[in-house]
Amino acid sequence: IMKEKKSFSTSLSLVVVAVVVAVSAFFFSSGETPAIEGFKTDPNTGFSFPLTNDFQMAGKKLQLLGMGTRKKLVLNVYSVALYGSKPVTKALAKKSDGQSNCDTIMESKGTKAATLTMNLGLNAEKMAEALTNIDGVDQPVKDKFGEMILTGIDGRLKSGESMTLEWKAPSTVGVTARGKMIGDVKDKSLHDGLLKAYLGAKSVSPGLKQSIEDTTAIAY
Repeated sequence: IMKEKKSFSTSLSLVVVAVVVAVSAFFFSSGETPAIEGFKTDPNTGFSFPLTNDFQMAGKKLQLLGMGTRKKLVLNVYSVALYGSKPVTKALAKKSDGQSNCDTIMESKGTKAATLTMNLGLNAEKMAEALTNIDGVDQPVKDKFGEMILTGIDGRLKSGESMTLEWKAPSTVGVTARGKMIGDVKDKSLHDGLLKAYLGAKSVSPGLKQSIEDTTAIAY
């Protein structure tokens, strides 16, 4: 009898394990991730972002406007979540029907911030190179901004680590890495160009742009 009970218990445990594995396989193979209340999850990386967030320069209680993935060929490099302050969300609520959400955000004078969470480890040189590859910005400004990123990151950002880009109108761009403020640069062309790199016609994350345009149903 004891052997029968032990056998039954073992069989039941195996069934439970099999069910858990099957459910997990369904979520991740189908590209879906379980919802977390108060957060939105990037299905490409599994990273979750709060619907409201506080930032060191951009301010507190900024609202999530959209989320996407920075891809390089078939690789998911990092997840990016864009946030806006109340002036930004008010501008979105009042925009004309013919204007896109992304254009409204770029034109708004409210503060914005982007959280970049690494899916792949990325060294400081690559990140500085990518974030300074902006048209219309004077080279000395690019050099200053790039050096600030190199010094602030100090090596590489590992998978799961984050940095933020924070825009404060009319011309200041601030950067944090691993929760620490590493500096800011005041330059109108850099401020506008870096925002355009994510929200403009040649966005480095088309998924982010689409997500922002799809948030029209949200009550800003």
